[in-house]
Amino acid sequence: MEELFRLLKKGVTASHVVDYVKKDLLKNQFQELNIEDEWELKKNSGYYVNLYGSGCVAFRTGEHIDDFPAFRIAMAHSDFPCFQIKPNPMVKGRYCARLNVEIYGGMYQKSWIDRPLGVAGRVVIKGKTVFTPQVLLYKSDRPLCIIPSLAIHMDKELNKKGALETAKELVPLAALSEEEDLLSNVADSLNIQTSDILDYDLYLYNMDVPVVAGLDSSMLAAPRLDNLTSVGSILHGIKNCGKIPDHTIDMMVVFDNEEVGSLTKQGADSELLPLVIDKIGKGLRGNGFEKSKILEKSFLLSVDVAHANHPNYEEKSDANNRAYLGHGISIKRSVGQKYGTTAESAAVIKQLCSKENIPFSIAINKTGIPGGSTLGPIVTSHLPFPCADVGMPILAMHSAVELGAVADYEALKIFIKTFYETV
Repeated sequence: MEELFRLLKKGVTASHVVDYVKKDLLKNQFQELNIEDEWELKKNSGYYVNLYGSGCVAFRTGEHIDDFPAFRIAMAHSDFPCFQIKPNPMVKGRYCARLNVEIYGGMYQKSWIDRPLGVAGRVVIKGKTVFTPQVLLYKSDRPLCIIPSLAIHMDKELNKKGALETAKELVPLAALSEEEDLLSNVADSLNIQTSDILDYDLYLYNMDVPVVAGLDSSMLAAPRLDNLTSVGSILHGIKNCGKIPDHTIDMMVVFDNEEVGSLTKQGADSELLPLVIDKIGKGLRGNGFEKSKILEKSFLLSVDVAHANHPNYEEKSDANNRAYLGHGISIKRSVGQKYGTTAESAAVIKQLCSKENIPFSIAINKTGIPGGSTLGPIVTSHLPFPCADVGMPILAMHSAVELGAVADYEALKIFIKTFYETV
């Protein structure tokens, strides 16, 4: 769990997640490639490609690569629901300063109240040319704001209220002085001038640390389990898998913007992954791969958290298909095709689990509760490989702190490694 805890603590924005992945892979002998360069790839080697700073691809080649290799691709996303700080961030008040924010993704609003919140993201300054600005990563090492709740004494109906008004009730308090300025604080931390900052993508992040909880130390409580448990398990798998099967290329993909629809250049609903596969083909054999020849041999794994059965809300789960905490990974199915799993791809996952005695459940939303979607159907609309959606079941999904099981994360790590190693 130490590796996951490090990722959860450091991966406070999508860009910080990718920065962590990059450093870890380079430390493990992966070589960095630039997407705009021509690639000269070798057998028995690992490579890393940055995708716009908040996404990435890593892949490993084996001893034997033929004209039509099988791709084993495991995908996750780097983003999560949070608050994004707007331009002109300071809202001045009498004896105080607040931050101008908007909600990113589908968060559970009330869970963010009365928590210590840090600020992190990317700060953009002048580069060598107008079209190549320089990007600096920023992360506060202490809380810079908090969203204080209204005392129950002042509104006896608080516990009955539903959604909160973002522009009124979810405005973070940043200082007890009208003179304080966020960008000045950020600039000081980066050793630059405030006037150097051209723009930024800054977010609030929950500074609560991950903990193992429960009388039996079986539970994992932390911010950002969705989807850093998937990123962490895939990273562990691609680093630690043994011999790559002949004629196979193992690949890790991390997309950004899944929580807001994926329709961005660094999101799953783009041509990035087909582009990378084309470049791998040209880097290995000069004239690329004919995709129609590798479709049936390849496999996409969309890895994202699943809804666990909630013991306080049993009626919210399907009668026969439930994912319980502590009972392994979930194979996610959807009649409405919100997940990429089919009967054939589910059979593949079940056989992989049987191979290493990995516990699993079938997770289907209760009829009438549509749930969300994942990377699987989006990516297969661009790259029609066989696909399955799997993940670690959690409770309190999209809350400021989410809850999972230690055993399920361990099962997911074993599963991903098995996926990469199996012929």
